Amino acid sequence: MKQVFAPIVATPGGSETTLGVFSKEEDAWDVLRAFLAKAGETDIVSGNITVWEIDYVGEDGQFILAEFDRNPCPVCEERSFWVEGDNERARCYNLRCGSWIEQNTFDSSRWDCGWPAANWEKRADDYKQAFRRLIEMRAQSTSAGTEHRMPSREAWLNEKDRERRTIQQNKFNSLNEDITE
Repeated sequence: MKQVFAPIVATPGGSETTLGVFSKEEDAWDVLRAFLAKAGETDIVSGNITVWEIDYVGEDGQFILAEFDRNPCPVCEERSFWVEGDNERARCYNLRCGSWIEQNTFDSSRWDCGWPAANWEKRADDYKQAFRRLIEMRAQSTSAGTEHRMPSREAWLNEKDRERRTIQQNKFNSLNEDITE
């Protein structure tokens, strides 16, 4: 059957806003993810991708492909942590944080989590433990004395972003030197 994909977001009162209707699933995902990345300034608390069957008669012409709920991030504490489905995966869309949780693709009994801004990854036995591991990452970085040297969390995240860019630039320079030799 032909299908169309509609990314939809909702406020706490349940008022829904459709972000568009797309013939390709990838386009609906791209639009929803782009919105989630900028949702920090909004009061949106949930989102989903609804699939509609075209030329379908009856009550079952639609279904929800994926659902997202907004929560405070366990690392940066911003309300930019979006949990997909029933604890299947989660990601912080704060560009300076990017923490994530997802089930391992090769071993379904294992969960992986990480904090790219700090270059940390850990394994866990379930979603809740992975969430706690992200909190541990934040606590570990705070207890390392970083908090005392930085005037704010924002300054600390800026510093981690600068470190990440420096590492990437060094890798690029190294590769560039290898190519020119």
